[in-house]
Amino acid sequence: MTDSSQWMMLLRALGSLALVLALIFTLSWLARRYFQPKKWSKSFSGIRVVQSLPLGAKKRLMVVEVENRKLLIGVGADSISAICDFGAAELDSEKTLSEATG
Repeated sequence: MTDSSQWMMLLRALGSLALVLALIFTLSWLARRYFQPKKWSKSFSGIRVVQSLPLGAKKRLMVVEVENRKLLIGVGADSISAICDFGAAELDSEKTLSEATG
């Protein structure tokens, strides 16, 4: 191979690399501009993680607030379990208090 053909191969490879990088940056810009997760998560805006406690690898306890009720849930690698509903407990204690006083 001649020296000029090696330079042409190198320039062609660098040009291809620049084209691929430009395509990646353009697609990422388009994704950030038109596919915003904030728009998608508006329907879930009533769900909020209040506190999270890791228990081990891929296991944790979480206090989640949903529609002004707090839930204690256990999250594992393959499952999610509701443990306690703090909102319902508060309502029950308020009913008991109102029944006792009224």
